This record gives sequence, structure tokens and C-alpha cells, in this order.
Amino acid sequence: MRSWSVPGSAGAWRRARHAALAALALLPAACSDFEPGDGDLDDSSALLDAAEADLGEAAEALTLPFPIERLKSLTVTEVDIVSQFSLKDVLQQLVTQSGVPGLTPLTLFRRFMDTHREAPGLFSSVPHCNDVAANANDVFPAPQPGDTPTTGSINGWPVRCPRTVGQESASDPFSTTAGDNAYMATTLANRFDLAPPDGAHCGEYRIVFARKSGHPDFDPARPDQTSRRNFIIFEGRLPNPSPSLGRQGCRPIVEFWLNQSNPSKTVATRATELKSFYFNGLPASGVGPVIHIDNYGHTPGPNNGQIRTNEFLLFQEAFDAWSLREFRLTHGTSSSPSLNVIPSFVKDNPSAKLFAPGISGDSRVTSFQSTVLPNMVERLAAADDVNRFAYPSALPDSMNAGESLMIPLQNNYLNAIGTGTSTLRTNIANKLIAMGSDLSGTPTNLSVDQIVGRAQSLACAGCHEPVDATNSPTSSLDVGLSSAFPKTLVFTHTSEKTAPVDPSNVNGPRRFILSDAVLNTFLPYREKVMKHFLLNNATLGFEKPGAWTSTQALLATHTGRVKEGVASLEVRTPSSFNAIVSPNFSTSGLTPVGNKIKLSLFVSKQQPNPSWVGNLEVLISIPSAGINNQWVGNVVLNGLTRGAFNEVTFSQLPAATVTALNAAPSDVKLQFNFNVTANSGPYYMDDIRFEN
Repeated sequence: MRSWSVPGSAGAWRRARHAALAALALLPAACSDFEPGDGDLDDSSALLDAAEADLGEAAEALTLPFPIERLKSLTVTEVDIVSQFSLKDVLQQLVTQSGVPGLTPLTLFRRFMDTHREAPGLFSSVPHCNDVAANANDVFPAPQPGDTPTTGSINGWPVRCPRTVGQESASDPFSTTAGDNAYMATTLANRFDLAPPDGAHCGEYRIVFARKSGHPDFDPARPDQTSRRNFIIFEGRLPNPSPSLGRQGCRPIVEFWLNQSNPSKTVATRATELKSFYFNGLPASGVGPVIHIDNYGHTPGPNNGQIRTNEFLLFQEAFDAWSLREFRLTHGTSSSPSLNVIPSFVKDNPSAKLFAPGISGDSRVTSFQSTVLPNMVERLAAADDVNRFAYPSALPDSMNAGESLMIPLQNNYLNAIGTGTSTLRTNIANKLIAMGSDLSGTPTNLSVDQIVGRAQSLACAGCHEPVDATNSPTSSLDVGLSSAFPKTLVFTHTSEKTAPVDPSNVNGPRRFILSDAVLNTFLPYREKVMKHFLLNNATLGFEKPGAWTSTQALLATHTGRVKEGVASLEVRTPSSFNAIVSPNFSTSGLTPVGNKIKLSLFVSKQQPNPSWVGNLEVLISIPSAGINNQWVGNVVLNGLTRGAFNEVTFSQLPAATVTALNAAPSDVKLQFNFNVTANSGPYYMDDIRFEN
């Protein structure tokens, strides 16, 4: 067998695919095994087509050298591996890179923790949580008896200050590996799914450290460790080693993680490789180390990583706020070295006050309710998968809170907006109605509360504790899907507690446990993103921003309303005729090419003329084979389901064209012509394929 990074011949590819299909054809199948797509099945051979699609997907999986194992290639929690990572080593590497004379990991850790104290703290030169006093009018909701005072602010929004986690600034977590205040690595996370379609970066690669005092098995005499927990998460965002290649420049990183699933690798080998990846990178591929002073937010902005904390530690009062906070690692130059962990706002976490009715005199609230959030409704509404929930662009910095809380209700936006009539409710409703929703609260007719619920789920606290407006721990967060937002481990997705790697061997190796949300919702999606990247054609998946062009339509890459991969093509049709043209592409790697062109097409409910939606036709050109603008087929759009993706088929390609495509030409071009009512849509195109 050839290695994964070396392509085989076209003949070998065809033989392997045919062998895979032949093997799969022997599997038992029944009609009930096939589920219809989002749209109507499009011809009399629909059942056969569905079977071929299922077999094709399985055959595609077989083209990987081995299956992706989620707990090896996406999230690693095996104790024998994560125990090779220490907080001291991470901080030492950052200190060494900074070049600050005399700085030690202990001092950097203590300065970091001291930011939770009131000034002057133990280190007068670090920013403290009360350096800027809180504005009492911004404390929302109103403080409850026993709450920690909100005397300080970050980014102009109140924060609980001081936090007792600040007491860590007087401790030494490195004096022993067995003490209460020692930290242990629990999780390594591959977040390639965060890499944008344009390849501006290659995603995040995370290490979660947990304070040992929070381990439920740490001290049997203290079974309730909840108030003694603290997590520090290093979320390094890797730059693209070959930015001119776009997202494909990230391939060496993705292949590295794929190869962690190689069944021939031992645990010891995987531990060595993962540690080298984080500390040294992939030098042969030009990939630098994950643990680098530039990868944790040194340059402000949404593409530069961060350090986050999930804080429960040593509650001062009987009732106090669990808090998630975000920090940036900043450094100086070789001539003026420095290294600091700076408190920052928490991205995608607007303050609850912005959702509240009846607030006047605050320009942030006025702007958020009249413009910012209403303009984000379409993107929030587009996704039919919690993994794709996102804002269309970064929230204005001034609107992001200094910490993310669900107790008290700082990030419970449903509670903040209330149930009565308000400006924000009206503005959200108007946007939804314009999109075709009747506000009834079904997946295709989202309600105002469901949009607010989606915004809430994007906040750190909303994802870690997805609850309704009552904030009851038994409630569910309704985000307008067929099921509620998936459950967590109560405030966390990772745990200090372990379970056997092999459930049948309770005395064997162990791994730290993960939430049901991670195991059953997040990891399956991340596996699909990874697999799709490794196997599929980015042009035919509309995942290359700017690749497809039109002189009539307005085109945009859309990462919410997606059928496959990470992006679709949004098509807005200001004219009645709109030609959408692909770049030249090669069918090398796609052979054997089938005799039909299929497309996933989302038809919007926004139709100025509901009785006539229009039609879509496709043309193909292969100039090297003498084929120019050959008409392939036409689909009438009236019969398609609106507000959903439909699988549409363009009739059979001529045999000569199929032969030409199977010769792997590099000058293939497709043109889709929308003949529709002007200003209908938007439409979304995704996942073109050639099928038999």
C-alpha cells in the first residue's frame, strides 16, 4: 500500500473503489435502511440512487487508510498520554520563547492568577480586576444577597472582583505533583473544524489542565469537590504554513491527526508524537509548535487564539458565581522582552444587559437592539446543527462581556429579554418573518426565543450550562431543532474523573471522561469535517471563497446553511437570469466519474412570486475535449421543498462527455443558470457530485 501522502495511480484508485463497492454490495440491505433526503426523490430510480449514495459514502470512508477514531484523532483523554503534558513545561516553553531574563514558570503562573485580585495584589505591575471600577448601572441582573461584589470591570463590563482563584498567586503548583494545588492535563483537543474556509488559520489545538483538588477521587474524605475546581485551557490557534494554498495549506496538520488513528501505533508512540506536535510542530511541513507565544492572542482579534479559565475554586460565600474568563498572552520584542497574561473580554459573549428591555441612555444597548443582533438573525437562523451555530462576523468588541456567567444570569439572554413586548423582540421577529417564518417555533419556523437561545448557546456559559430562562438545572435550552441543546457534565465538558479505556477491563488504562455533548454531538461533526477535507473536492463543495463567480448574482461563502463540509455558496439573485460559473478544475481523484450531475440546493421561502419559483440548468465545458457549454439538464424549482436542502439531479451526461471526464482533464468548468424571479432567494448550493 502507498502511504497516505503519496497518491496512487488513477488505475489503482479505480480498482480500489470498485473493490470497495463490490465488497459493500455484499452487505445486507433493506428498503428501510434508506432514508429520504431533504427534498423529493427526483426520478423513478430514486431508491437505487439512494442505495448508491449510501454505498458511495461507505466506499468514500474506505478510501482513508484507516477509520478515524474520535478518541485518538479528535480528542485525547487517555491518562497515559495526557500525563506526558505538564503545566510547568507549557509555561517554561513560553518563558523561553519570550527571552525575559529571570522569568520562571512559577512567576508567570502567579502573575496570571494575581489578575483576579484587587490592586495592588502581590504583583503591582499586572492588571488587576478593579483597576477600572465597575459601573453600577451595568450590573445586570441586579446582585443577589451573598454575591461576590462586582467592584471591577473588564472591557467596560462588570466582573466579580476579587475572585478567590486569585489566592493561587501565593501558591506553588509545581512544588509537588500530588498536592491539592497541582495541575494535571486531562484533554488534548483537535479543533481543525474552527479553520475558516479561506484558510486564514488552521484551527485551534487545545490542552486542558485541571486543578487536582477537584478530582472526585482525589480525597475520599471530601466527596464534594465542586468548590475546589479550576481549569486552565490553552487554546493555541495555528497559523497556516502555506497561506497561498488556502485551507489546503493545513493538510499536513490534518494528516498528522488522522495518523493518530493508525492501528499500528502504540500508546507510547502516540504520546511521543502528540507531545512533539504541541512543543515542536511539524518542522518538515513548515508547521510551528502549537505552544508558542504568538498563538495565544498576542495580536488581538478573532484569529489569534486565547487562554481561558473555568473557575469554581474556593468559593468565598455560600453562593457565588462560577465564571469562565478569557486571557491573551502578550509579549515584547527581543530588544525589550516581556511576557504577560492579560485579562480580555470573552468573545461571542454579549452582556445580558444588551438583551434587556427598557434600557435607555446606553449607546451599546441601542446599537445592539436596533442593528447588531437583528443583522445577525439570518446567520443564527440558518444552521440546522448546533455545531454550525455562529454569528456572521465577530461581535463588536465593546459588546463582549468581561466574563461569562450563568449563575447569576449574566449570560442567560432568555431571562434578560423577558416575555413582554420589546424593541429587540420586535426587530428579531421582523427579520424572521421576512425570511418566511411564522414564528411558531418549529425547525423551519423559528421563534424569537429560539434565536435568543442560539445566541445564548454561543456564550461560554450557555454552552457549558444550556438552560432555559428559569435557569433550572433540569431545564433544556430550546434552540429550534428537533432536540434540545445537548447535555454537559454540569458547567463542564471535560472532567477530572476517569473511566476505563476498555470498559471490560476496569483495572486497565484509564481516560478522563467527556460530556455526552462532546461524545455524541460535537465529535461526530468534527469527524465529518476532517473526513470531508481529506477526501472531497473543495471546488465542488463550494469551500474555496471567491472560486465561483457571477456577473449577475451576489455570491458569498456561507458556513451556517451547509449540507456537507464547512461551507456552501450563498446565491442572491437581483436579476431574473443569474449565471454561476466554476473555476477550471480537474477530475483527477474523482474518477470513475458517473453519468449524472447532482447538487444539494436550498430553496428559500422568500419568493416574490410564490406560484413560479423558476428553474435551474447546468452546462459543462471541457475545451481540451472539444466540449463547450454542453447543456446537461434542467430542474424546475416549483416542486422543491422550500426552506430546506433538496437533492436535485441533472439528467444523464452523454457517454462521450463521461469518457472525457474519466480521462482526468484539468479544464472542466460548470455553469449553473438560475432563471428565477428577481430578488428571490437567497439560494444555497452545496456538494456537487458526479454519480452513476
